[in-house]
Amino acid sequence: MRHRHNGLRKGRGTCNGMVDILCEGQAGIVRESTIAKPYGWIFFYQSKEFLDNGTASARLAGNAPIVVNGSTFELRVTGTARPLEHYLAEYEKTLPPVSLQRAPQLPTWQLDQKFASTKAS
Repeated sequence: MRHRHNGLRKGRGTCNGMVDILCEGQAGIVRESTIAKPYGWIFFYQSKEFLDNGTASARLAGNAPIVVNGSTFELRVTGTARPLEHYLAEYEKTLPPVSLQRAPQLPTWQLDQKFASTKAS
């Protein structure tokens, strides 16, 4: 389990680096929007001004989600012309079948939210 947690940390760090390059340090990962898949994670990003202050005029447009492969840490920028599911289906066609059979590794903040909601019920 520790190895997989380190994988998420490395994947998020790799994605953060890409977002910094794409947006010249002016954007950040939207943690609560991260999607866990058997093969890795899909990260979304938005301008820091919008994330920190809610300034609507600072919202990014055309900021396609980024897929991070949890085994290779390869980055794949998706697109915005079609639904995300289209880009994920295309990416998944390139993966070995075993990559699609693993259990997704939820980010720790999603695990904390899941635990809190089950504890409250």
